[in-house]
Amino acid sequence: MEKEINSNFTRRDIVKGGLTLGAAAMIPSALTKAAMLKPSAKIDNVIGIQVGAISFIDEGVNQVLDNIQAAGPINTLFLATFTYDTGIGGRQIPGYPFPDHGKQEYLDFKGGNFATPHPQFYKNTILKDTKAPDHGDWDMLAAVLPEAKKRGLKTYVFNQDSFTWHKDVPNIAKLQETGIYGQHVESCCDLNPNYINFVSGMTKDICSSYDIDGLMWSSERQGPFNNAIAPFKGERPSARITCFCPYHRKAAKERGIDVDRALEGYHKLVDFTKASTLGQRPVDGYFAQFWRIMTDYPEILAYEKLWTDANHATYRNVYDSAKAVKPNIQAGFHIWHSNSLSPFTKAEMPYERLAYADFIKPVIYNIVGGSRYAGYINSNASTVFGDLSKEEYLKLNNRLMNYEDMDLATLGKEGMPQDYVAKETKRALDSVQGKCKIYAGLDIDIPNAAKNKQTTPEDAYRSTMTALKAGAQGIIFARKYSEMKLPNIAGGAKAVNDFYEGKG
Repeated sequence: MEKEINSNFTRRDIVKGGLTLGAAAMIPSALTKAAMLKPSAKIDNVIGIQVGAISFIDEGVNQVLDNIQAAGPINTLFLATFTYDTGIGGRQIPGYPFPDHGKQEYLDFKGGNFATPHPQFYKNTILKDTKAPDHGDWDMLAAVLPEAKKRGLKTYVFNQDSFTWHKDVPNIAKLQETGIYGQHVESCCDLNPNYINFVSGMTKDICSSYDIDGLMWSSERQGPFNNAIAPFKGERPSARITCFCPYHRKAAKERGIDVDRALEGYHKLVDFTKASTLGQRPVDGYFAQFWRIMTDYPEILAYEKLWTDANHATYRNVYDSAKAVKPNIQAGFHIWHSNSLSPFTKAEMPYERLAYADFIKPVIYNIVGGSRYAGYINSNASTVFGDLSKEEYLKLNNRLMNYEDMDLATLGKEGMPQDYVAKETKRALDSVQGKCKIYAGLDIDIPNAAKNKQTTPEDAYRSTMTALKAGAQGIIFARKYSEMKLPNIAGGAKAVNDFYEGKG
């Protein structure tokens, strides 16, 4: 006779699902609304979880909130309110296994604004209505906020600067970037007045129209340089070597940048990347050839700086717009995973330059991080650092990022070490020097190839406890609830409870 571990899981279920009995011991005694786990320690810091609209549609608002609160001391919802990314707003990514809740069916996700746009906030932009068509007139914030408040849960919106907008959005083409071949690119231009005004208007709209507690902005885009050195996957390089629209050209000239020379340099860099991807080693080696192009065309980095400054201005636009409406609102930023994998990204997006925010969420995804880091190493070892073996380049990049040695052969299977979580948390804290709070972004069940590391309750517990011991002032479980298994959420939440009770 099987002894039940909780109302939803038996020992057989746990073993069948690949969980250990040690993991089972960390799962709350029940995951039903009749038996919610109440933290014995008072926790004032933000303990958040990211949730997309589809979860509330599939399961019902109260069932989602029941499951989240049953898992443990999670006190803040980060609702994916504006996004075109199925990784943030959809169900499980097609091809990956479903979690133990929600609708077991892949979704044709379109995206947009899952709240209700109010026309008076969009008078200064041609981008008038980005209402997501996925669920008709249903408004996630209107549906979730009242129920969250009844339960004492705080609600932050999580808005994303999408690099792929849905093609049916009216007038979107007039806001988007221009690539090095003069081609249309789906991401929006940070210097386009219509985009600037849209971002400001949408931020003011949401902050004015809904009684939210905070807002988090994300921009998982990078400048033309980092896209230009990425390996080819077809006849052309990344389409996102941008932006050469009239607004960027004008701004470049104002900085004294020769746009034609910048374009010529980027084409040279693309030719180098293409040859490198094909294994065609330059006479003087990969790095020497790369550096020769960079010194021959200093306009490459000047243009990269122009793009990055414009992108940073969008962050500031979001912060200022939110504070103009609600001075006490908590406004902060999600900083994407590349910042803790690439020294190039780390150099261009230092936390201290964003420390005017109320909080920063550095992405420190250690479970899926191993395969992502291996991918980054394999990528750059195919171009700029092609003179080194992939193992040698991994060792070099570890030194540049201040990481311990890792084994490329097992990196995907094992994930990033706990030392990575501790060091990245401390780096963020040291960078901002107390000017803003650091909420560690930790991954739970982000899709990973079957051969690679999968989340267990122990993994979620360890990474959460490590971040808190390193000084994190809050935790945000990511990427989204619709991917997460409930016992794994509970594993991370238990670490929070244990830490604040002094048991960690």
